[in-house]
Amino acid sequence: IGEDQQMQAEIEVLKNALADKHSQLLAMENACLQESDRQVELEDSIIAWQDKYERLYESHKRVQKVNQNLEDKLLKLVDRNSGERAQLTSDVATLSVRLAQANYNIQNLKREI
Repeated sequence: IGEDQQMQAEIEVLKNALADKHSQLLAMENACLQESDRQVELEDSIIAWQDKYERLYESHKRVQKVNQNLEDKLLKLVDRNSGERAQLTSDVATLSVRLAQANYNIQNLKREI
């Protein structure tokens, strides 16, 4: 009978060990499932951030192109205005010479009169 009780005790210990291992296995499965869910969430988040990055990058490229066009237009305006200014300066100089000649002629005519 002692041996029978000892075997029953061993069986009970083994049952408890099996139950503990089963509980540990269930806990590990739950942890794996939670990590799997977390991984899916992170992958979704990565996809969302990549999409945002691509949209921002495309917007940045468009803004750069617009800025380059505006800079080109501004440089053309500066060149044109520089040319116009040079022409106006030349015209002023020419008109100043003509005015001086006209004043000289007026003075000569006044003396003659």
